[in-house]
Amino acid sequence: MPYQRVSLKKKSGAPKPVNSQIILIPYDDIATFPTRGIEDVLVTGDITMKAAATAIGLYATSSSISRPDNLEGETDEEGFIQTLTFTHPGNYLEIEEFKQKWIGQPFIAITDECGDGKGKMVHGWQCNPLYFGLENQRNNEANKSTFNFAQKIRGQFVAGFYQGANPALAPDTTGSASGGI
Repeated sequence: MPYQRVSLKKKSGAPKPVNSQIILIPYDDIATFPTRGIEDVLVTGDITMKAAATAIGLYATSSSISRPDNLEGETDEEGFIQTLTFTHPGNYLEIEEFKQKWIGQPFIAITDECGDGKGKMVHGWQCNPLYFGLENQRNNEANKSTFNFAQKIRGQFVAGFYQGANPALAPDTTGSASGGI
């Protein structure tokens, strides 16, 4: 739907809590994207997966989730870089295997604000996904990983308000996620 000019009233700038489950969709497992015009921030269709493919549900420490869209570039070259950053506690077999398998790989991500049901966002888009980067902390202060997802090139879109269905998720791990090394 094309942009329609409206007056903008003051709204609260207080942060909203974000659901601690991040949905990561491996880019190469996506069959189709919904249509999204250049002015469309509202995404109403579903992201569909290839046959037998599933998305990955990943726990994030809710207070650590950051999902800004930053405008970058010189005059006449500006574009948005969508990013998603969060921490995940511990280091255990399944999370280390995830990191090893997916580091540097492209994803589309879905996050969801708690509360009004109007804050489900899709990060990354067709031909411009997010790429997975990582920082680890293993010391006397914490045992955690900081997951950094960012687009590699500037694009025309900010993260979209996603009204589509969430894709099916891979089953939960059967290992011990509480201990860690």
